[in-house]
Amino acid sequence: MNTDNKSTFSGWIRVLFAGWILLTFLGVAASCSVPQPIETTVENTTKTIKRTTRSITRTITLDDQDLIRSIGLFNFENHSLHESWDFQQIFHKGLPDYINDTCPGVLVADPGPGSFLNLVKKPPRLETGIIDNYSLAVLGRQLGLTAIVSGSLEDIRLLDELRGVWLTKDTHHLVQVFIRVEVNDTRTATKLLDETFKRQIEIDDVEYQLIQESDKIDLPELNVTLNKLLTDVGDSICDTVKDQPWTGYITKIDGEKFIIPSGTLTGLKLGDVLEVYDSSRIIEGVGGQRFFTPGLKIGEIEIVAITEDKTEAKLVDGKGIAVGSTVRRKD
Repeated sequence: MNTDNKSTFSGWIRVLFAGWILLTFLGVAASCSVPQPIETTVENTTKTIKRTTRSITRTITLDDQDLIRSIGLFNFENHSLHESWDFQQIFHKGLPDYINDTCPGVLVADPGPGSFLNLVKKPPRLETGIIDNYSLAVLGRQLGLTAIVSGSLEDIRLLDELRGVWLTKDTHHLVQVFIRVEVNDTRTATKLLDETFKRQIEIDDVEYQLIQESDKIDLPELNVTLNKLLTDVGDSICDTVKDQPWTGYITKIDGEKFIIPSGTLTGLKLGDVLEVYDSSRIIEGVGGQRFFTPGLKIGEIEIVAITEDKTEAKLVDGKGIAVGSTVRRKD
């Protein structure tokens, strides 16, 4: 077979392979009982590819992917001028459930009536009104959390948009929904994520007029949009937290025992050796914010007793280990 024939043959092989993949994809899509819009399928496929890529990267760069990252979640607040009871219902229960169901490796701490985060109600704030990252990190360390999440419904806006060309142009009414999310790291007291998510829906003239005359937006499409935003927010929180190394905190020293508020639910086991790092240096930033500066390794401790949410460890090596020191599992 000459070079030209080989090239042509290889080209046909590639075309047939691509066609086979396409037919397989279409067959899977057709087998679904409820067909989805093309834009939804593309969006879901894009998310899957991104998350798979990030997962491969984590496996290469992090050696503690078997350990669970626990996060705290404050109830999202409504800062918009519109009442939306559906927002409270969808996000307060739906977001923790979504993360726990779809994000292996991340666990939302129990938001029940007796939980500490529920008693605190809202994240601590500085005099300027912004969240006090340092106080939030101190709170999270006491609970053995990797991060604490807070957020809000920032705005629901009405927007008129001209669409079409020339004489066929007409006005379309849109409702834009904005939700802001902050993820705060307990190890450094820095923000891991501060992002505003946006989606919009189109409404008809009657719905537009009703919204103009009332502060309450009661649209079935709004609930659909809020649920889509919930998945956007949940996926982003999941990816952000899973990108962080697992870190534990020494919150108490009882004689020769070091107490850590993380246990078997995290994936720790009896006999695990933990490396201890200094976390005593605190620096001050702009606006009165304070941050922890990760320090050098100062020792090793070994787990000698463990429950679901608490670990006791004994000294193996080192000195200067104090309350507030951070720990990581030794390879």
